[in-house]
Parts: sequence; C-alpha cells; structure tokens
Amino acid sequence: MNALPQFLTRLPFLFLFFTVISCSKQEQELIDREAFNDDWKFDQKDTLDCFLSEFDDSSWRNLNLPHDWSIEGTYSEMHLSGNLGGYLPTGIGWYRKTFQWDTAWKNKQVFIRFDGVYMNSEVWINGQYLGKRPNGYVTFEYDLTPHLTKGNNVIAVKVDNSEQPNSRWYTGSGIYRNVWLLVHDRLAFNTDETFITTTDISEEQAKVNVSYGISNSYNQMKNAELLSYLIDQQGKKGLVNKTLFSVPATDSVQFSANFMVDHPKLWSPENPNLYKLESRLVLDGDTLSRQTETFGIRSIRFDSETGFWLNENNIKVRGVNNHHDAGPVGAAVPKDVLLRRLLIMKDMGANALRTSHNPFAPEFYDLCDSLGFLVMDEIFDEWIASWPWEKEKTDEGKVPYGYHKYYKEWHEKDLRDVIRRDRNHPSVFIWSVGNEIPDQCYASGPERLKQLMEIVKEEDSTRPVTAGCCFIHLANETGFASLLDVTGYNGGGGSVFYERDKAIYPDRKFIATEIPHTFQTRGVYKTKSYMRAPHQGIPVPDLTEEEVFPETSPYYSSSYDNSSVRLSARDSWRRTDGLAYVSGEFRWTGFDYLGESNMGWPARFFNFGILDLCGFPKDTYYFYKSQWTEELMVHVLPHWTWSGKEGISIPVWVYSNADSVELLLNDSSLGTKTMTGKMNLEWVVPYQAGKLEARAYKNGEVVSHTHHTAEASAKIELTSDKTALAANGNSVAHITVRVLDENGYFVPHADNLINFEVDGPAKIIGVENGDPLDHDPHKVNYRKAFNGMCLLMVQSTEDSGSITITASAEGLETTTLTIESK
Repeated sequence: MNALPQFLTRLPFLFLFFTVISCSKQEQELIDREAFNDDWKFDQKDTLDCFLSEFDDSSWRNLNLPHDWSIEGTYSEMHLSGNLGGYLPTGIGWYRKTFQWDTAWKNKQVFIRFDGVYMNSEVWINGQYLGKRPNGYVTFEYDLTPHLTKGNNVIAVKVDNSEQPNSRWYTGSGIYRNVWLLVHDRLAFNTDETFITTTDISEEQAKVNVSYGISNSYNQMKNAELLSYLIDQQGKKGLVNKTLFSVPATDSVQFSANFMVDHPKLWSPENPNLYKLESRLVLDGDTLSRQTETFGIRSIRFDSETGFWLNENNIKVRGVNNHHDAGPVGAAVPKDVLLRRLLIMKDMGANALRTSHNPFAPEFYDLCDSLGFLVMDEIFDEWIASWPWEKEKTDEGKVPYGYHKYYKEWHEKDLRDVIRRDRNHPSVFIWSVGNEIPDQCYASGPERLKQLMEIVKEEDSTRPVTAGCCFIHLANETGFASLLDVTGYNGGGGSVFYERDKAIYPDRKFIATEIPHTFQTRGVYKTKSYMRAPHQGIPVPDLTEEEVFPETSPYYSSSYDNSSVRLSARDSWRRTDGLAYVSGEFRWTGFDYLGESNMGWPARFFNFGILDLCGFPKDTYYFYKSQWTEELMVHVLPHWTWSGKEGISIPVWVYSNADSVELLLNDSSLGTKTMTGKMNLEWVVPYQAGKLEARAYKNGEVVSHTHHTAEASAKIELTSDKTALAANGNSVAHITVRVLDENGYFVPHADNLINFEVDGPAKIIGVENGDPLDHDPHKVNYRKAFNGMCLLMVQSTEDSGSITITASAEGLETTTLTIESK
C-alpha cells in the first residue's frame, strides 16, 4: 500500500492527452453543440404543475449537472432500494431550467440531448410534453424548435426512480450525465447516423467507408456539396471526398463515400492511433453544417482455435467488468474521475473493459479510444428471467421493476440508439446484448436473442455479438450459447467446462465475460479459505489449520486470493492463459461498486473489486500486474503490523514477474524461490516486529517491496494525483490520505476520524474509505480512515487561485496540501 501515492503522482502527465484546443471565431460559429449543464433548479418531490412555464421554482435548489441525488443521501436499512441499491434513497425528482432565446437560432433547428437520466424521464418545453424514456442508461434527444419562444424558455424534466428495486446494483437517481443543446441548420447531418468502417487493411493502404444520413427540413429541394476531410495524428488535414447531392424538401437521404489511407497507423491498446473525419455540408460556398467523428483503423476477428486477433496479432483479452458508478460521486462521474480509474487499470496491465451491464457515458468511450482499451459494449442486463427454475415466468425479470417491464415496447429503439451512438469507436470490439442469460431458460428466449442479434447486424455487421451466459453446462445446440457469434461464459461453473465444451462444439468461439468472481477487502486477511460453489470450480485449500486472524469481521473478505466463487484469480487466469481458444477474460470486478450487497445490512456493497471504492489497490491488483505487465515488479503481503501475534506463523505471499524472489525479515534472508510456472510464492513466517522485505531479481535487475511494523498513529500524509486544476468547474483532484506513525511508517490498522478544510476556489465532491460497513455520508468534510487510508475528492470552481487542503484529527499532527487552480 505504501507505493500507492507514488503511483498516483505519475498520472498527471497523461492528462495532456485531453487538452482543449481553441478555435477561431469562424469555426465557433459552425459548432452546433454546447454544454447545457449549468443553472438548473431541482426539487426532490412530485409536484403536479411544475412542468408549466409559469410555475414558481424560486424556492428550489440551484445546481449544475450532472447530478445524482441518491449519493447525496444517507444510508438506511429502511430505504426501498435495499441491499441491491446500496441502501440509498431513490424516489421522484424534478429539474427545471430557464434559458433565453438566441437570435442565432433563427431559421435553425434546436435539439436537447440527454446522455443519461435514471430513470423514467419525462421532458417538457414551455409546458409542451416532449416524451418519456424509461431506460436510464441510453442517450436520447428531443426537437425543441416548434416550441421555442423569443424570450424566456423553460425545460422541465421529471425523473421517477420510485419503484424499487429496479436494478441489481446501485443506479443513482437524476440527470446524472451531461446535457447538450444542439443547434443545426435545416440542412444537416442526422445525429449518430454517420458510420465509419475500415476494410482492406495492409501496411500500404486501408479503405475507409463512410455512410451519411442527411436531412432537409426546408420546404424546397436542396442541392449541395458534401466535403470530407481526413485529419491525421499530427493534425494534417486533407480533402478525401467531394460529393454533389440533392435532398428533397422535408426529407432525409443516405449517402456513402469511401477513400484510401496510405500507410495507415493502426489502432491498438499499445498504440491507440486515432484519425478524425471532418465532414461539411456546403451550399453556395457557405458551410451550413459540420461534424467531426473520431475513428481508428484496425481489424478484429475471433478464431475457434486461437482466440482473438487484433490487426492480425493474436492477443489475450485482459479485461475487467465495471459498473457505471464511481464510489463517493455515485453515478454522476466527472470525466477526470473516469480518466483516473482507466489509468489505474492501464497501469495494472488491463487492455479491455466490459460495460456491465449497460451503456456508459459517451466520454468513457472517448477515453478508451485515446488510452487504448478494448470495450465489450453491453446493452442490457435484464430482458429475461435469470434462473432455469423460473421457466414458467416468461415475462418476469430479475427484479420486480426492472427493464423487463419496458422490454417489449422499447428494446429495439434502445438497442439501435446505443449502437448508432457507439459504433464509430475503435475501442468497441464486440457487442453484448445480455447478461446472466441462463441457457435454455425459456422456449421464447432463443427467439428474443435472434431478434436482438438481427437488430445489431442491421446497424453494424462489422462486430460480433455475445452475451454473458450462465449454466452453460446445461446447454445444447439450440440454446443461447450456440446462437452467439462468440459465446460468453458468465460463471455458473462455465469456465470449468471449457474443455468439455470445446470437444462438443469444436467451432465455438470462447470468451469469459464474467470470470472469476473473487472477494477481498483492502488490508484484510484470513487464512481459512471461503469458496462459494466449490463443487463447480477449483477449491483453494486453507492456508493454516487454525485461523491466524480470528478477530476479522465476517463482513470482510480475505486478500490472500482464497475467497471467491468457484475459482481464485490465479486458477482462472492460469486456465485462460493456457487455453489458446479462450480469447480472454473479464474478471468481476475492476472496482468495488455500490449495491448488490449479498451479505445484506449493514454492508452497503460486496468486496468484488481489485480496487476499493476509493480506487486504492488491493493485493489482487498486484497479482494481475505480475501477470499482465513486463516492467519488473514485486509485491509482498500481508502488511507487517500484528501486535499480539508474536511467534505465530503467518503465511507471506509474493506476487512478481521476476525470475526469483528473496524474502528477508529484519535483513536476514528467509530464502530465495523461483517464480517459474508459479502465480505466487509463499513463505510461512513466525511473526516478529520489524522489516519484511521481498527482493525480486531478473536479468541483473533488482526491485524490492518492504513493510515496516508501525507504532502508534502520529501524523497524516496527503498526496494529490494533480499538482494543478483547471479553473473550469469540472477538474477534479483525488487526495489520498494515509495515517503514519512518528517514523513515517504507514499504520495499516488506523481508523482515525479525519476532518478536512478546503480554502480557495474548490469544493468537496466526495469522501470515502472503502469500508463496506461505513455509513457516513459522502458530501461532508470528514471521514474515518479504514485500514489506514481514506480519500478526499475536490473539484475546481471557475476561479483561479491557490487551494489549500487541511487535514486534522484528534491526537495527530495537522497536515496541509496546496494545489493551484489555473
């Protein structure tokens, strides 16, 4: 754990990827999208007439979007969300925004676009009803043009998340993603209808194929030019296509264009090369509409014998599942928070992410494109009941008020909208249309799957379709698993049957969509193993005959990789890596997430993550790093502060990608062991206070990892992942808080209550410590340390200046940290 702050200080240089580039006044006049997040009014109750323009909202709360009202609440066993929703409040909320007519909108079309509203959103403009969208994860828009007035205009949005439970995990509540105002000429590109694909890829050339949708809302035919420009990685722009076209009055047409790219730079996780395609609609020399799409040139294919191929390179998918929330900020996740989470995954060696179990925010895919992550883009969790013994309940879902209620009416539109929004992202390499789909659950199930796959292929035939299948050991040639382009193995004992299924279905293509499931609580250890459903997997033997750490709460899980469902992380990756036809795995999960607390109250979440809710690595993080990265590393566990256990033998584990590792206690060698063919090394060491050190050796290089026995807590250490914030109201700094003793050694059992003061142009947006049993709220200025650590998140305002963060606790030295906002 003591290496974490050093790692986080390495992140800021990567933010340079996302520097905002200014543009000229002429270019700005053509930009047709602007953020519509500021100056909203909010009230968390259901008022009958608040959609009316004249409604008095002066007493409502002022806020900026994105906004999640659930995460602002307090944890309670009485909340209807229950263990699935993390015991946080839900209900009904209203948003209103008053905005002025802009003279530039004359003879234009004006749309409002919501990236995500959870859930059952209804929207009005000036009292006119625009529509409803039940799905809380899809992007949607409405045409405001016919209803706008010159003067004040009022948008009203009702969000109804009152029926509970409607999900198997924490969802958040409200307009929790960005909102945009889109202003188009009456001759314009249709939103999300430009589709870019690449074919005939070689070192010399690649063919780029573009499909456009263009609408004309004028009352007469328009004859215009379509100009397409390719922009490469250095910003060099060249005209690649020029097409004359006609669009009948009040009609829409489709156009196709293609061009060749010489010596293409291919997109991959190691080299995420991106191109931009700028397209313009020109009439009588004037540009009426312009759009820019980012894309990558790359090829993908799955093979039944050799797994996954990217750009004709055979690679293993090293992936994790993640839910859309981000701990203390809930579902309203700033882009900087997403970026930090992705960079931590990248440092671990992950090259892929599964959006479990719903589409993520648009900026997530932009980041994955730029950083080099493969994305399994998943659309639905729930369109059929979950388990084989529910065969008679053909219209039931996994939870009482889930998406199954809306599936019949909305599934096709939701599916098409998501695919059209995301299909230009090179990071998206496979579509997933379902999760925990039990093979042969219902007679109607395969027909539903066929329909979903047909819709996907109509919108995008360039990528395969998968789904997370359960109970594959009950499967046959007519089940879900055999219908998919690539069969997703989703636990349920599935991974144990790879060899059996390969023999039965030799042409099947395999990927582990949700394997393994392991539990671990940061800084917690147990030597007696816990395995759920060991008869379906590979049990992990107890590490000792008697429990070395009997004082540990039953709500906490062991970080020895001996607490899991069916398979340990080590056994799962050993199988995935050793079977050529298994394309890779997406483990459950990358980060801890709120809700789905199978233990029930008082636990607000389960401990599935490789990282906790703060984004602090658990020991399993270093296991994956040892398997997925090349830079020499070593990690030793557990920590070495165990007062009262003197003389008791403690299993000491080491993860490393070295050739050999030596373990030392108080500078005395306990022996050297080789890593050959091993996932971890183990020594059994009688405890004595002092220094525990692991030294790793490879090709003459040496690295080490050390734990020191800590004394009483004495001071606080603050470390930021940024030295400066942008004064834009969005920039976020993550402050890692660690408790140290008087010698500067980390105190792994510290639970001091830390108080924070922030002076300057910033505000606290979240506090967290990773403890599943901690029910303190997140939007406050204090947090107890859990196993020596907690997290403070601060966000800039739009003012410049110095931000001073002060951390204090009873009996500890007060510490300050200064960050500039520029």
